[in-house]
Amino acid sequence: MKAFSLDSEALAARRERARQRASEREGPRLASDFAAGKPIDDDDLATLLLSQDVPTADLLAIARANRPPGAPKLQTFSPLYISNECDGECLMCGMRRVNSELERVTASEAATDEQLDILYRRGLRGVALLTGEYRYGPMRDEMLKRTTAAARSALERNFSHVLINIGSLEVEEYDVFFGGVSPLADAARLTMCTFQETYDPVVYERFMGSVRENPRSDFVRRLENFDRAADAGFRSANPGLLLGLNRDLAYELLALSAHVRHLLARDMLVYISLPRLRKASGAAYRVGVSDDDLARVVALLSVAFPQAKVVISTRETPEMQRLLVPVIGVLTAGSPGVAPYTDAGARFELEKSQFEVTDQRSIEVILAEHLAAGATIDGYEPAAASFANPA
Repeated sequence: MKAFSLDSEALAARRERARQRASEREGPRLASDFAAGKPIDDDDLATLLLSQDVPTADLLAIARANRPPGAPKLQTFSPLYISNECDGECLMCGMRRVNSELERVTASEAATDEQLDILYRRGLRGVALLTGEYRYGPMRDEMLKRTTAAARSALERNFSHVLINIGSLEVEEYDVFFGGVSPLADAARLTMCTFQETYDPVVYERFMGSVRENPRSDFVRRLENFDRAADAGFRSANPGLLLGLNRDLAYELLALSAHVRHLLARDMLVYISLPRLRKASGAAYRVGVSDDDLARVVALLSVAFPQAKVVISTRETPEMQRLLVPVIGVLTAGSPGVAPYTDAGARFELEKSQFEVTDQRSIEVILAEHLAAGATIDGYEPAAASFANPA
């Protein structure tokens, strides 16, 4: 299958048509169609997003009605940062290369294995492995090796889901990765994560830069990463938006929906991450979209793509988690610090982390709240934890 591509001018024109339709009050009719289960296309989604005469509460109610009956059925995983060193220059990110305020840390392989043991003892069965992104050369090779070793260790420890979030890889680098985890590389247990952050090339260049030596600056290379991943053997993909980079949410919704449809057509399991821009070390950009806008985007994607799983993290407050859990597929809790976990909690130092986490309660406390409310959570076995009430 041809790699995914975007026509930004065509998307902008479709966004304008959606804006016009919303101004002509087409939203309530579309909401009725949405509620009745009638097919609606991506342009309809953008129109509903922009239709202020359709209350957000109504969209959330439609999304809840379209979920399987009974209590929420969730998945979970926790992030495990191997390093906060990075050659990228993303203006909104604490890990960017020129940020002198961040304390740089890279975990050893032994420390990473110890972190996996801690998470497993705490009942986690899903883990996302994260690093920065690096220029071609020894550091890039070394961090790919470290991540591959960590993925193998997680699979050997019987983690049921291992997500890889280390930037865009080349064909030969995927060969290195799969060579390092074979024969444990069950495709059903591995997910490639590459957040485009924004699908607008102009906004992307503003935040991610344009210098060729910057590994994050190539918009198209990043856009096509999931296709390389699929060709290499990945069967699960996690695209995402950083909500707040581009204020034009309707454009982003159209682009993200097109990407999701492309990945589904490749027979991939799809996770859709929707983190909001948050405070980061030394970064001036820290304001994401409103609670209302986040809820609208989540509700629309939940109904439009029932076969995909919308991911919300503890960047969100407990109140937002409670609002959105009935309509999402994944709630992920943990720290963005490097090797931050202990048997009783985690460290959340902003000066060592990629971004600020709003909800710093322990993983167990966060998940226990939803379990007590009746939810089921795949990827978490609280009975296996070796302690009862972590701090």
